[in-house]
Amino acid sequence: MSRKFIVLAIAATAVGLALSVAGPAWAEPSDIGKNVGDELQSWAKGLLLAVAALVALPALAKRDVSQGLVIVLLVVIVGGFVYATTPVQNTISTMWNTVAGSAEKGGK
Repeated sequence: MSRKFIVLAIAATAVGLALSVAGPAWAEPSDIGKNVGDELQSWAKGLLLAVAALVALPALAKRDVSQGLVIVLLVVIVGGFVYATTPVQNTISTMWNTVAGSAEKGGK
């Protein structure tokens, strides 16, 4: 087989896999924001602890407590956004309403 055919087959397979994974995100045009958000949330849940473990390896190797605590703090904050979506959504809505409300009052 020629190299071009192999490269095209690999590219077609990669595009097909990418489209099959992203299929639910494109399901309904009216719900595209929710669908993309759900897709990103599922990816974030799958990758959060794996990336945290890879980042923590150098801290463990150096036995650096401060760097380890920073990693733990970041994982807790990011994990809060990824796993506790309803409370985070309510908090962001409350903050936005506070900012938007004070901006409107200041402009009048």
